[in-house]
Order: sequence, then structure tokens, then C-alpha cells
Amino acid sequence: MTFKMKYALLALPLALAVSACESPAEKQEEEAQAETVAQPGFDGTAATPSEARDEAFALAAKLSSGDLDPNEAVRVLEDLDSLVSENLTDFPEDMRPALTEDIESARDALEADDEAGMREAATQFQNKLTAAATGSEAQ
Repeated sequence: MTFKMKYALLALPLALAVSACESPAEKQEEEAQAETVAQPGFDGTAATPSEARDEAFALAAKLSSGDLDPNEAVRVLEDLDSLVSENLTDFPEDMRPALTEDIESARDALEADDEAGMREAATQFQNKLTAAATGSEAQ
């Protein structure tokens, strides 16, 4: 019985040591998740106005590139719409209606399978953001 107990006592620390070890992939995935959640604008954390505008510009650039399949375009357009809707005050007040109109135009074009119309609406959205950024830098 003492012989079996020795092995059990030796096996316990070994089992604990092995269970404490993580694979590098798991650790990297946890770190990536923690970094993502810490980003402004993610999961309830506030995004700055410039971060919201930059993200909106990047999403509009994806839409206007023409490199997306229809399903990806729908997702990117939904992301853009959500971003603008949830952070509307981060965009210049005088252009808010025009931005939402461009999003609606892109959505209508996408529903009509008009890829060129969708890209044009996304390009107009980008141009409005660029003009606003240029105008605010000049002031």
C-alpha cells in the first residue's frame, strides 16, 4: 500500500505541472483576445472621434475596392452602418445626413446587385470623410 501511495504522491505534482502548461497557440490566442477587447470602441469601450472616422474610412475603402464578394460586402456595409449609427456624434454634424444617405444608397445598390453603384456610394462616403478631415486640419 505504501508503494502505491508513493506513486500517487509523485503523480499528483506531475499532473498539476502538466495541467498548468499551456500550448503556445492557446496563449497567443488569449493574448490576441485580450488586446482586441482592450481596443477603443470594442465591447462598450469608447472610441475617440478620430478612431471612429478612421474605421469608417477603412470600411468604405473596402467597399469601394470591388474586391469583396457579395456576402463580404453585406457584412462590411452592416459594420459601417453600425459604426456610424453608434458613433454618430463623432462625425461632423453638417455631414451626418449625407453619410447616412450614402450608406442607404450603398445598401440599395447592393440589394439591386448593382456593384458599381455600391462602390460609387462608398467612394462618395470616403470623399466626404476626406473633405471633413482636410477641412478640420485647415482650421
